[in-house]
Amino acid sequence: MIIRKFKTYSLLLTACCLLVLPSCKPDLSDDAIPLGFFPDIILNLGLPEFNALKGDGGIYSIPDKGVRGILIYRKNSTTYLAYERNCSYHPNDACATVEAHSSNLFMIDICCGSSFGFDDGIPTGGPAWRPLRIYKTFLDGSDLTITSDSANGM
Repeated sequence: MIIRKFKTYSLLLTACCLLVLPSCKPDLSDDAIPLGFFPDIILNLGLPEFNALKGDGGIYSIPDKGVRGILIYRKNSTTYLAYERNCSYHPNDACATVEAHSSNLFMIDICCGSSFGFDDGIPTGGPAWRPLRIYKTFLDGSDLTITSDSANGM
């Protein structure tokens, strides 16, 4: 009797799975940010065009590198973070681009409403659940090098 009930439940479970699984569609919000390979970028921070990066909290945007551009944030005199501007929520949408908020306190994608912290690129609001990609940076004197290698595994 117990074996017969087990077989019946097994058959019902298998039938339900077969009916449900073919209708499943991939959730594009789970797509990772596409990779954006580029040659190393070397910025001479002593040049006037990079004055925005002379103080802590400074922000500078490079629009034509990475996938949707790169946003550089000066955390302190020795730490610079280079964020991919491609939002991590629905990254293949045409408008999935992150900007520095007008307050310069966080980054935001006005398309989906996701916001991200400058200290780590982790979402602080909106539908995004993945952090932004952070590119590796190296400071040598006044030269800041940004590579297309990910610093946070994204």
